[in-house]
Amino acid sequence: MTDPAANRDQALAIRQKIMGDGWVTSVASTPGIESFTEQAIDHLWGGPWVDTTLELRLKSLITMTALMSLGHLEELTVHVRGALREGLWTADELRAVVRHASPYIGYPAGRHAMVVVDEIAGIIAGDGAAG
Repeated sequence: MTDPAANRDQALAIRQKIMGDGWVTSVASTPGIESFTEQAIDHLWGGPWVDTTLELRLKSLITMTALMSLGHLEELTVHVRGALREGLWTADELRAVVRHASPYIGYPAGRHAMVVVDEIAGIIAGDGAAG
């Protein structure tokens, strides 16, 4: 794999696509985390997200499954919003993923993930606000 920092333009574009304008703006205005954000752009977005071995749709699914299993609901919310907004997954597909993952990640984690999917799908379907 190439140096992740060399993929900065691609990294920024994928980050914007998945996370959305509101999240990117919010992170940019959060004081004290500039160096952390730069590291994440280079090593997270410029590494596995830029790598073309897996398609974006599958990377999105892997990420959301990891987030739901770890209980990182705020981050899951942003990724679900991005996946629905970008047409990577439908709400019904994401609900099926949660149902499938629940026996493995635990039903409480699955229930919380289902609430996230339903809330974000409702917001997007209700008024088109995808953040």
